[in-house]
Formats: sequence, C-alpha cells, structure tokens
Amino acid sequence: MSVTLSDAEAKHLLQLCKAGRLLDVQDWITSGKSLRMPSDFRTTPLKTALDTGFHSLVELLVRNEPSQEIKNRALRKAVALKRLDFVELLVSNGAEIPSVPFIEVLHAWDPNIIRYFLDQGADCLTGYPFAFAFGEKIRTALGPWKECKQKYPHLAAQLQEQADRALRHFCFEGDLKWVSLLLWAGANPRSKGPTLHDDNEGDESEHLTGLMAATNPEDLQILKRLKPDLKTDDLESLLVESARLGHVDGVRYLLELGAKPNRKENGGSAALDNCFESFGYGKFRNRDYFTSLDSRSKASTYDVSDRQSTFQVLLDYGALWRPDNVEQVAMVRRSLYECEPEVTVELMQRLTKNKSCCAETIQELLRTPTMQKYLMPFVKKLASMGFDVRTSAQKAQDARRAEAFRLSSILDLAERYNREEIYEAIWAEPIQHVAKRYNISDVGLAKVCRRLNIPRPGRGYWAIKAAGKPQPKRPPLRKLTS
Repeated sequence: MSVTLSDAEAKHLLQLCKAGRLLDVQDWITSGKSLRMPSDFRTTPLKTALDTGFHSLVELLVRNEPSQEIKNRALRKAVALKRLDFVELLVSNGAEIPSVPFIEVLHAWDPNIIRYFLDQGADCLTGYPFAFAFGEKIRTALGPWKECKQKYPHLAAQLQEQADRALRHFCFEGDLKWVSLLLWAGANPRSKGPTLHDDNEGDESEHLTGLMAATNPEDLQILKRLKPDLKTDDLESLLVESARLGHVDGVRYLLELGAKPNRKENGGSAALDNCFESFGYGKFRNRDYFTSLDSRSKASTYDVSDRQSTFQVLLDYGALWRPDNVEQVAMVRRSLYECEPEVTVELMQRLTKNKSCCAETIQELLRTPTMQKYLMPFVKKLASMGFDVRTSAQKAQDARRAEAFRLSSILDLAERYNREEIYEAIWAEPIQHVAKRYNISDVGLAKVCRRLNIPRPGRGYWAIKAAGKPQPKRPPLRKLTS
C-alpha cells in the first residue's frame, strides 16, 4: 500500500506537475516516493497533469498510479476535456470504460470519443443515454447512434426505442427541427411508449406515439411533418386528442384527411365528447393557473373561443353528440359550470342549428336546478329554442303573473267597450262595418270579442242570411267571467 504524503510533500509534487517538470516527477517516482495525496486534498498529480495537457507527464503518472479509483476519475476528466488521446492512454493503462456513465461521454459532444467508448463496450442502454442526449439536443450523438445500431444488431431494438422516445418528446414540445433530425436518423413516430420525462413509465395507458404527441402543439407543422395516413394510422384517435386540446387547425386537418367524426358504438362522436368536456379548462387560458384557481372566475367566450371553433368544425363535418350515459352528461355539465352562461347558450344554439343531438339529450343537460339557476339570465333565449329552464317555483310564479295580466286586460277592455252594444252590432251587420265605428280593424274587433267572451256569427253567416235561408238561433251573451 502506498504511503500517504505529508501536506508539504503533496503540495511540492503538485507544483512539479503543474509546472510540467517531467524529469523531476520522474526522479520522484524513481526514488520510490509515493503519489498518494492526503485525504483532504481535492486534486491528484494525474488530474493536475491532465489540466496541463502535457501528454508525456500524463503517461508517466498513469503508468505509476496504483489507485484504480484515481485512474477512473482521470478518465472522466479526460472525457470532459474532450481529449481522445488522453482517453485512449488512460484506458490502455487500466482506466475502466464502465466507470464513465455513457451520458457523460455524450455530453462531450465529440463523436470520436463517443465512437471509441462504443467500440470499447460502453453501456449505451442503461438509463436511456442516447434518448436524453437527443433530448438535450446533442447533435453529435446522432451519427454514432446510427452507426451503433447498424454495427450491433442485437442492440438495435433498444437503441431504436431511445430515438423513438426522444422523438415523442420533441413532437410533444413542438420542436420541428429536432423532429426532422430524428426522423432523418430513423426514429419511428408510430411506436408507442413513454416520453423522456414520463413519471408513469410503467403505465402503458399513459404511453403515446409520436403522432399522438404531435397533437399537443397548437402549431400544425409537427403533425404534418409526420404525414399521418388514412390507410395506416388511427386518425380517429388523433382527432379525439386534438379535439380535447381545442386545436381547431389539427381537427380540421384530420377531418380533411378522412378521419370519421362518429365512430362510437352508438353512432356519436368521441371527439365531440372530449371537446365538450374540455370547456372547463378554458378558464386557465392566458391566465396564471393559481390565480385563476383562487379567484374561481368563469371562462368567458374569449377564453374558450378555440374550443368553440373546434366544436363548430366538428359539427360542420357531421359530428353527433350522443353521450354514453347520464354520467357523461353530468361531466359535461360540470365542465360548463366553469364557463360563463353565454358559452352554454351558444353551444345549445350550435347543436340545435346543426341538429347534432336530440332535444331529450339537451333537456337532460339542462335538467338540474343548479343548471337552471346558472342559465336564468337566458330563459327567454332558451325558450325561443324550445328549452324551458325555469324551476317549478318560477313556472308557478309566471303562471300567476300571466293570469293576473289576463284578468287585468279583460277588465281594461270591459271598461273601454260596451259588451252588449258590440254584441248587438256584430249580429246586425258584418264585423268589418262595425269595426270602422270603433276605429279598429275587423281582426282587432274579433280579438276584443274573444277576450270579452262575445259570441260572433260563424263563417258564411251573412251569405246565408242574404240568401233568405233560415239561420240558427244566435247564442246568448253570457255573463263575463274570469
């Protein structure tokens, strides 16, 4: 075992190395003196020699260095310095290739060093080093990756997955340059798996393909670069994902490619379901997430304009809203509660105009007291569409008001017009003549008669009378009742 140098000796040896005093260091070693530094020293003669770049000094020290750990640390240092000559020298004198994590080799950005480590059997699989190097945009790793895949066929599948994983990452991030580079290298946008920083790596239900990840950016260029195809790709799944995110351009592009909007077993559109349920996320658009969460503000029509446009594009292509069950309707209802009521009213207008769902489905959506209260400012507008969102109490109150108004109108008419006088007049001559005396139209006088319960001659009465034919007895003027 080497003897640990004293602090004074260690400092003197390090000074010789730092000054490049090759012969003096050689004399030190020849005389049998130790190279072992005190434990509180952070450097070693070999590391100091590497810093000087003096090749002969490095060679002298590594040949006489007894510590495997120091050699291995020196190898990591040589990689960081991007000195292939030092790397080769250290390895040939006992430094161990596995002591340097391969991701550190890739961080050197030196393809020759990368190739050297691969040729020496470096572990390029554990920890997905190529994938993370690509994720850090280390371009110099692309060539060695391709070469390694060709040179070592038994590693090809695992190397391929690393490139595919990085591709999924850049598709999700919307980095067209790196998507193009990885496609050039041979990454597959149709393989399914986790992305680079996926916390649920073992949960296959969370895995994506590059195509699916490409629906995340609003910019359509990534998805187009992957060239989705109607014959080979599941365009409907991509459509559902784009609709969930409210990416109107992506939805329109996929529909134009031939994606079918209505592929559910009940004939409805899963894309429309997802778009509908995503309206609740609109409140966080262009706002700070936590501020919005604390304020509980509702999403305005502006906040959800992207989803409204997506919704309309789906409707234009014939998408049908056919919820699978009442729970799904309830989910949509909860989502809409996060928006201002104008948003819901506009969606109802779009659905009814396009005949995209049955009235019963909308009635189910509007059924609950909370929804009815939420939409109260738009009772008349919804009524014009055929939907009554009044509560039972409001309906009873409106009925009472209507009845009070009706009675008030009848009393007003009774004060303005003499019932007996009108009764006698309209049975004596046609109503058109009588109406002129009251300065109203015959239609107006007919309404007065109806409101005041004044019986009138039936159709053809005056023609029959002019012909001299017998007439039925005229009905009596009954007492005015409410």
